[in-house]
Amino acid sequence: MREPLIALEVWRYECLSCLHEWQESYEVWYVPDGHGGDAVGYRHDGQCSTSPWTELMCPVCHGCAVQTFPSRTTVVRRPLPRPQRVDDLDLLFRLRRLHAY
Repeated sequence: MREPLIALEVWRYECLSCLHEWQESYEVWYVPDGHGGDAVGYRHDGQCSTSPWTELMCPVCHGCAVQTFPSRTTVVRRPLPRPQRVDDLDLLFRLRRLHAY
């Protein structure tokens, strides 16, 4: 199984009503979906979020006419915690308690 690929993307925004500009960073998780493709998830400020181009609102005038510009992407590889290996003898005793072996 492949490990997920985590990319850090910084998106720039411009409000078309008041011309206010700002930027926000997102973690983009590319996780194998088990069928040969990738499922994509976004995190903003440590919380799961929608994609950076949906549900946009200007923080100054609260207008919804916002244009997006993806400015840069940095690929970050984080090691996932390894699953704990169960001792074979412990597994055998657990299966015997369940009457499965």
